[in-house]
Amino acid sequence: MKIMYALTFVNKDGFRILAQANQGRNHFKTKEEANQHLKAVIQNNSPSTLESIYGKEGLKTLEVRPVNCYDHGDAMGIYFDN
Repeated sequence: MKIMYALTFVNKDGFRILAQANQGRNHFKTKEEANQHLKAVIQNNSPSTLESIYGKEGLKTLEVRPVNCYDHGDAMGIYFDN
Protein backbone atom coordinates (compact mmCIF):
# COMPACT_ATOMS: atom_id res chain seq x y z
CA MET A 1 0.00 0.00 0.00
CA LYS A 2 1.11 3.55 -0.70
CA ILE A 3 -0.32 7.05 -0.34
CA MET A 4 -0.88 9.04 -3.52
CA TYR A 5 -2.95 12.14 -4.30
CA ALA A 6 -6.05 12.43 -6.47
CA LEU A 7 -8.63 14.97 -7.57
CA THR A 8 -11.95 14.56 -5.76
CA PHE A 9 -15.33 16.29 -5.70
CA VAL A 10 -18.69 15.99 -3.99
CA ASN A 11 -21.17 14.38 -6.39
CA LYS A 12 -24.90 15.10 -6.68
CA ASP A 13 -25.63 12.45 -4.03
CA GLY A 14 -23.40 14.21 -1.50
CA PHE A 15 -20.51 11.74 -1.59
CA ARG A 16 -16.90 12.86 -2.06
CA ILE A 17 -15.52 10.64 -4.82
CA LEU A 18 -12.62 10.46 -7.27
CA ALA A 19 -12.96 13.07 -10.00
CA GLN A 20 -11.25 10.82 -12.56
CA ALA A 21 -11.16 7.11 -13.29
CA ASN A 22 -9.62 4.92 -10.60
CA GLN A 23 -6.39 4.21 -12.44
CA GLY A 24 -2.85 4.79 -11.25
CA ARG A 25 -2.17 7.24 -14.06
CA ASN A 26 -4.79 9.58 -12.50
CA HIS A 27 -3.09 9.59 -9.09
CA PHE A 28 0.01 11.57 -8.23
CA LYS A 29 3.06 10.98 -6.04
CA THR A 30 2.91 14.43 -4.42
CA LYS A 31 0.17 16.84 -3.47
CA GLU A 32 1.95 19.51 -5.50
CA GLU A 33 1.76 17.39 -8.69
CA ALA A 34 -1.93 16.75 -8.10
CA ASN A 35 -2.62 20.46 -7.51
CA GLN A 36 -0.80 21.29 -10.75
CA HIS A 37 -3.01 18.79 -12.56
CA LEU A 38 -6.15 20.28 -10.98
CA LYS A 39 -5.06 23.73 -12.12
CA ALA A 40 -4.49 22.42 -15.67
CA VAL A 41 -7.92 20.73 -15.74
CA ILE A 42 -9.58 24.01 -14.78
CA GLN A 43 -7.49 26.14 -17.18
CA ASN A 44 -7.88 23.83 -20.18
CA ASN A 45 -11.63 23.26 -20.02
CA SER A 46 -14.49 25.70 -20.33
CA PRO A 47 -16.70 26.33 -17.31
CA SER A 48 -19.63 24.71 -19.13
CA THR A 49 -17.60 21.56 -19.85
CA LEU A 50 -16.49 21.27 -16.22
CA GLU A 51 -20.05 21.88 -15.03
CA SER A 52 -21.35 19.15 -17.33
CA ILE A 53 -18.87 16.69 -15.81
CA TYR A 54 -18.95 17.63 -12.12
CA GLY A 55 -22.20 19.57 -11.79
CA LYS A 56 -22.50 23.18 -10.69
CA GLU A 57 -22.14 22.38 -7.00
CA GLY A 58 -19.60 19.62 -7.55
CA LEU A 59 -17.35 21.98 -9.46
CA LYS A 60 -17.11 24.16 -6.35
CA THR A 61 -15.84 21.17 -4.33
CA LEU A 62 -12.98 20.00 -6.57
CA GLU A 63 -9.90 19.43 -4.42
CA VAL A 64 -6.89 17.18 -3.98
CA ARG A 65 -7.05 14.45 -1.33
CA PRO A 66 -4.59 11.76 -0.20
CA VAL A 67 -5.58 8.30 -1.42
CA ASN A 68 -4.62 4.83 -0.17
CA CYS A 69 -3.42 2.98 -3.26
CA TYR A 70 -2.27 -0.48 -4.19
CA ASP A 71 1.37 -0.76 -5.27
CA HIS A 72 0.35 -0.45 -8.94
CA GLY A 73 -1.32 2.93 -8.22
CA ASP A 74 -5.06 2.22 -8.30
CA ALA A 75 -6.97 3.55 -5.30
CA MET A 76 -8.29 1.07 -2.73
CA GLY A 77 -11.60 2.92 -2.70
CA ILE A 78 -13.37 5.80 -4.41
CA TYR A 79 -15.25 7.35 -1.47
CA PHE A 80 -13.84 9.89 0.99
CA ASP A 81 -15.05 11.60 4.15
CA ASN A 82 -16.44 15.02 3.37
